Amino acid sequence: MKTIGEKIRDRRMDLGKTQDDLAAEVEVSRRTLSKYETDAVTPRGLNMRRLCKVLGVSEAYLTNPEIEDVTYGLEEAPYLDSVREAYGKKAATDLEGLLQGVQAAFAGGDVPQADKDKFFQAVTEAYFATKEDAHERFTPKKYRK
Repeated sequence: MKTIGEKIRDRRMDLGKTQDDLAAEVEVSRRTLSKYETDAVTPRGLNMRRLCKVLGVSEAYLTNPEIEDVTYGLEEAPYLDSVREAYGKKAATDLEGLLQGVQAAFAGGDVPQADKDKFFQAVTEAYFATKEDAHERFTPKKYRK
């Protein structure tokens, strides 16, 4: 099992980047990146998302020491990003839990990637529709955008 810092360092090296290169792309100082790699500091929020994007990994992979597959969670990432942008971190976390819960349906089977994409899109659209409906029904008019 690897820590977040070890995963960041290993992935950076796999991509042939220096700490300075990666820090510039993530828009943090080299010192901050060094702290991430030594597990002195854990990236959060926007820096975590930028780091994942530049490294080509998901937050689920980076933050879970039990996950070793660098491609883990990349299928769901676009859907989680769209929910995070529209409804915030908590909503993205809720959707991530939902998607992880149904991933078992795909485990061990030969479900084509296109079908998985359609499924994730359908779940995301249903989630958005539910959030919008709740917003319209329960948010006082003076607070609606």
